[in-house]
Amino acid sequence: MNSALFHSVLRERFGFDSFRPGQLLALEKLFESSRLLCIQPTGHGKSLLYQLPACILPGIVLVISPLLALMRDQVDQLSKRFGISAGSINSDQSEEENTIVRTAAMAGELRLLFLSPEQLDQLDRFEFLLTLPLSLIVIDEAHCVSTWGHDFRPAYRQILQLVKAAEQKMPDLKILGLTATAADPVEKDILKQLFSPERPGSVLRESMDRPNLSLSVISARGSASKLLLAEQIVNGCDGVGLIYCATRENTETVARYLQKKGINAIAYHAGLDSEEKKRIQQAFIADDFTVIAATNALGMGIDKPNIRYVLHFDIPGSITAYYQEVGRAGRDGLSARGILLYDIQDRHVQEYFIHSAVPDAEDFDKVLEMGDSPTLAVIKQTTGLHPTRVNVVVAELVEQGFFAKERLKGKQVYRKTEKEGKPDLSSYDAQRKVKLRELNHMLQYAKEPHACRMSFLRKALGDDTAPACGHCDLCRPSNAPQLIQSEIDSTDRWLLENPIPIPAARMVGLSEGISLLDSKQRSPLFVRFMKTRQEALGADPELLEILRPHLKKGFFKAIVPLPSTTWKGRDALAKAIGDFLEVPVLTDLLAWKEPHEQRQGTLLNNDQRKLNVHKKMEAAHTPPEGPILLLDDYTGSGATLKEAARALRTAGGKELILIPLAIATVKWRLGHIGFI
Repeated sequence: MNSALFHSVLRERFGFDSFRPGQLLALEKLFESSRLLCIQPTGHGKSLLYQLPACILPGIVLVISPLLALMRDQVDQLSKRFGISAGSINSDQSEEENTIVRTAAMAGELRLLFLSPEQLDQLDRFEFLLTLPLSLIVIDEAHCVSTWGHDFRPAYRQILQLVKAAEQKMPDLKILGLTATAADPVEKDILKQLFSPERPGSVLRESMDRPNLSLSVISARGSASKLLLAEQIVNGCDGVGLIYCATRENTETVARYLQKKGINAIAYHAGLDSEEKKRIQQAFIADDFTVIAATNALGMGIDKPNIRYVLHFDIPGSITAYYQEVGRAGRDGLSARGILLYDIQDRHVQEYFIHSAVPDAEDFDKVLEMGDSPTLAVIKQTTGLHPTRVNVVVAELVEQGFFAKERLKGKQVYRKTEKEGKPDLSSYDAQRKVKLRELNHMLQYAKEPHACRMSFLRKALGDDTAPACGHCDLCRPSNAPQLIQSEIDSTDRWLLENPIPIPAARMVGLSEGISLLDSKQRSPLFVRFMKTRQEALGADPELLEILRPHLKKGFFKAIVPLPSTTWKGRDALAKAIGDFLEVPVLTDLLAWKEPHEQRQGTLLNNDQRKLNVHKKMEAAHTPPEGPILLLDDYTGSGATLKEAARALRTAGGKELILIPLAIATVKWRLGHIGFI
């Protein structure tokens, strides 16, 4: 296919007079060889490499991407801006929305179909895709396919199965892998898995240089210092920015702190409901926020060229992840900044992620000992393993033939096959070592002296022609921001006293509430409360002093403490709150109708905690009308609060307004007893 057709479609459908560097060559290689791995930095316009073919090829172009934000952005843009019919199937949409898209695809009404990899784990979705007239399969973030870099997302294995099955049915099928980062080992692994000697593919690699991006690292010690530095950086930068955080909790803390300082900030993470994520994304595109504090659920694929800075509040787990994320800045080619706040303690969070994801032989034995044909939820509840480990173990057992996926009574189950022996686990020790090596490489970027930061990143990603950039903090040293100890102390105090929101999106049946103390801060008050909560003491005066400013007088109609056999100070604190609010305390309204088998803190994961309390609570009488304050000592998974809401709504109707107040928030060690 000649370039004249590509130029014609580019002008007539997309309204552009010329291609960006590398785009035309990539299109020519794709149509010549039908197999292409394209490695280009963020901002080079990789999405055109499948959008334009969708206007030329017959049938449907299937784009498999982990980036739900990209799907929303592109589906909207393709239909409104370019008149190309597109749809997506993903977990952010309702089943009804996904069904509408499937129907449109089967009717031949779509040119582009976006799909999240996790959808391929479902037998019905996998089989449905094989009924479509696919002309091109696009694997976005193709580095995730690699054994070296799939970040333990087992769904990526299903991509390879889909490609193999689709090639058998559609011999003319084209395959396109896209990524901004792939060092040589990752590139070789992608080629080995996606392509074959019989159907080899081409590789197109562009320079990893981002000449408009100025990189820097700032040392910090503790969350208070980081928050103060984030405030300085946001106030010192023009335009909108992104602050990447390693955890959902940190996104919310950063956003609340910046809001307190008068900055128009908001948090974004996968725990928000679908509509809220859509609203925030659209507002971000429209520059309605100065900055968004986000996990990597946002930004990796959003078509927003004018992000002027990307600040990493926490260190990411690899050079690959960092380059991908910092590459969101300055896609318009104008000057932009990439700043990393480095605290040596940050490595522990990433090490936790790595060890949580990599299973061991004992984990496989637990799953293999399950009864016949369990669902994924039953496996999680029974084994108590970290949910990520369960996903990895089950995917491995399916791939090695010890389990077979089947549909039973409308549910997907995993039937144990007759295969004997033990699964081969040799790759997992290697994966753990690779991930730890990648983390150490990222730490080297942050803490060790180099000639140039951009050169370090480029060489780490296989771009050997990487001279000094001339404008990073190593090429052009400058004075680091200075913090005042009194401000650090004040921010530390804010962290200790600032309540943590309990979002309604996570608590079905509950309105948004708050938790007063955070286990991660380990404040003296938190330690004292957790140690003395099982003693028959009166209400802690310091606790009440911190709590009162967050209690709205004249709003609540009653206080309902959750039943507890271990919180001996419950009634005293509930009475003190009731006296302050001048409302009754309904101590005996909620009760356990049957004792739950174990204490929540002794269980191993949130699936077990949910099952442990499900339908075990009841209301003694109809609750009063009007807002009710639900009081609990601490919350982790939220299962007990949700069960209390279910019991009250069963007795009083769905219109009840239930607002949770927990004295503390804990983060459970999934797969192990206790909290972090």
